[in-house]
Amino acid sequence: MIMSTNLKKILSPFVDIKGGLMPALHAVQDHLGFISKDNISELAIVFNYSQAEIIDVITFYDDFRLEPIGKNIIKLCQAEACQSQNCKQLLSDVTSHFNLNLDETSSDLNITLKEVFCLGNCALGPSVMINDEVIGEATTKKIIGHLKKHKIQNNE
Repeated sequence: MIMSTNLKKILSPFVDIKGGLMPALHAVQDHLGFISKDNISELAIVFNYSQAEIIDVITFYDDFRLEPIGKNIIKLCQAEACQSQNCKQLLSDVTSHFNLNLDETSSDLNITLKEVFCLGNCALGPSVMINDEVIGEATTKKIIGHLKKHKIQNNE
């Protein structure tokens, strides 16, 4: 397999260092947005691992992705404190509004819905994080308002 020049440049700083696979995975994902099947093959060759071992590492850590993710990430807290504030209903409303399930991305790659367990905003549950901003006492209406305020397209 002939490796692309771009991938060679991305991987070269990590090839000869102990534990170089992890920073290499981060670098590939930072550059491409996810780690493709072709990248897995190339990583396996470069780091002398099987493709299965590379996939095991990628799927073990929640931060790595095998598919493109949306430009905007909506994380819905499902921890106990938010459960006591009806986060399950919020989850149902939000998935219905966007016509997406958890861990799905809209076809236009604009929005991805993710489940998280604690955003550190327990007193104001249910909590949601949109990109880097936490929203307390979240409702579908608040989420849509936030998206409109920041000119993020949504399926309304």
